[in-house]
Amino acid sequence: CVPCAGQPLDDPDNFCGYTAEDNSYEVIPQTCVVREYFFEIQNTTISPDGIERIALVVNGQMPGPAITANWGDTIVLHVTNSLQNNGSTIHMHGLRQNYTNEFDGVPSITQCPIAPGESMTYTFRATNYGTSWWHSHFSLQAYEGVFGPLIINGPSHIEQTYTDDQTIVLQDWTHVPVNAMFDAAEDVGPLPQNGPRTVDGGLINGMNVWGQDGAAGTTGERWQMSVTAGQTYRLRIINSAIQSTFVFGIDGHELTVIAADFVPIVPYTTNTIIMTNGQRYDVLVTFNQAPGNYWMRSDSQQLCGSMTAWNNVMAIVNYDTVTPAVPTSTAHSYVAGCYDEPMASLVPYVALNAGTQQDQISESVSIGAAGGTPNLYKWTLNGVFFQGAWAEPTLVSLVENNTIPTVSGDLAIQVPDLGEWVYVVIESPFIGVPHPIHLHGHDFYILGQGVGSYDSSVALNLVNPPRRDVAVMPIASDASQGGYLVIAYITDNPGVWLLHCHIGWHVAMGFALQIIENMENIASTVTDSCLMQDTCTAWDSYAVANNDVDTTDSGV
Repeated sequence: CVPCAGQPLDDPDNFCGYTAEDNSYEVIPQTCVVREYFFEIQNTTISPDGIERIALVVNGQMPGPAITANWGDTIVLHVTNSLQNNGSTIHMHGLRQNYTNEFDGVPSITQCPIAPGESMTYTFRATNYGTSWWHSHFSLQAYEGVFGPLIINGPSHIEQTYTDDQTIVLQDWTHVPVNAMFDAAEDVGPLPQNGPRTVDGGLINGMNVWGQDGAAGTTGERWQMSVTAGQTYRLRIINSAIQSTFVFGIDGHELTVIAADFVPIVPYTTNTIIMTNGQRYDVLVTFNQAPGNYWMRSDSQQLCGSMTAWNNVMAIVNYDTVTPAVPTSTAHSYVAGCYDEPMASLVPYVALNAGTQQDQISESVSIGAAGGTPNLYKWTLNGVFFQGAWAEPTLVSLVENNTIPTVSGDLAIQVPDLGEWVYVVIESPFIGVPHPIHLHGHDFYILGQGVGSYDSSVALNLVNPPRRDVAVMPIASDASQGGYLVIAYITDNPGVWLLHCHIGWHVAMGFALQIIENMENIASTVTDSCLMQDTCTAWDSYAVANNDVDTTDSGV
């Protein structure tokens, strides 16, 4: 590897001369730098809010270790599954895995699960830059603790400088494993014993209290951030929740939003931001208020998913010249609900237009809820719920015999050619439940988003629309009706890519489909078919030795 060969500047530390003005979908610095990480997934017991429970963690911590690299670096991740009785995978959320579909980390789609006692090495490049997270894609494992930050440093598009960089991981939390709650979530029956679950509380950077500050019986500890008056900090905020949409803010302070997911945007200022599952925002905060202690708040939106302590997901911002104490600051006002930041605010810094409707391939996806057999709720797309097979991943089948497994029914969309625009219309006008939609392998363009039904009268924005990898299909403010989401992307990345709702319960209940992109060239992108085969062989041996372990949910 020759650093920066044929690129604007022979300086890998400065992205080979590429800047924020360049289109990161078309250029990648050739840094020739390799960042190597070692993960061990383990069973353990933790008490992040003072209440002890069983969890699954990486390297003994939750959130897990941050993966940090520069744009264009190669990341080599060695994963050892030391769990007692679970398979596992690791997925880099939002990373396009450009021509490295084999390392996207999705069971039933790109690989067999890593069996207990086995290891797998993921090798891929940091093809986009910004803030994200990595997580297991095996069942509900991410929400038991198998996740952590993914930080890819890149060129700056803003004039304002900042003195520090802080990652803020938001999550919801339960006092029993979410896997133990899944049967009730999926069962058809009377509420609240069955159906949608209520989580207990939330955590900020893996910490919070259970109870009220200073009250008898309160357990746990608030996360604290120490700041210096007059300085500006970059906060990289990640929503890693299983079901919760958060409204994030810091009492008395403004947020300047500079990136949405992996996309730098034209900065805008607000008091709060709303974040659905899987989304990330980078914001600048200047700490210019009277020195003191201020609440950092992350209110869970009850309309989107129920939480017992919905307004007690908080941390303490402490100006370093005063003694840390419980704040008495006042919260910003906001409009509660299940929606995204306004499309008009999310203007990509690098302006790109979406293809016209004359250039596009269209797919319409109607969301429904159906009782399965026996008496199970399933989320359906065009009347079919997704069902994969851990032991029969689509990519392995394509490489070995050029066929697509039939277990997923009709939920395998084929897009044969590169360079084509694909429009996807996702709607559920009659069910008042929001769905954060996530696409693997691509950023998508958000052309339309709203409450009610989509039809041809809805004006689509094709001129530099928002781009990101998670967007919510919103609902009415009283949940009386659902909504629609219209997204588009250009086919430029051969592979088998998952499109799914990022509410953990929903994807486990079948809210997913796979997109087979440029099928004839997928096999040629695979660099290590032996690794894929060895992982599947080890999984098959484990499954047989443990009473024929079979896929217990949607498989993804």
